[in-house]
Amino acid sequence: MLESLITSKTRIKLLLKFFLNSNTTAYLRNLATEFGESTNAIRQELNRFEDSGLLTSKINGNKKMFRANTGHPFFPEINKLLLKHSGIDKIIEPSGVLCGLA
Repeated sequence: MLESLITSKTRIKLLLKFFLNSNTTAYLRNLATEFGESTNAIRQELNRFEDSGLLTSKINGNKKMFRANTGHPFFPEINKLLLKHSGIDKIIEPSGVLCGLA
């Protein structure tokens, strides 16, 4: 379903990485290795997300660390959409309790 809305596979991977767990931080080369993609493709998407305000960055040593901007007005909606896409919303109740497990 998500693939029909967002055509860039790199963009989907980044959304899932940063918006399913808002505490996640990562840098360009680490993401390129994790996703098995070129640093250029990932850099382009990171720049787009940062320019739109969906990601924030901070320099840590010689690395530019990225994380989701939880203060962005679209953050809660993107998070909910990705939870539904991954099926986590079916397993965990809003209270954080696992459903249907005995």
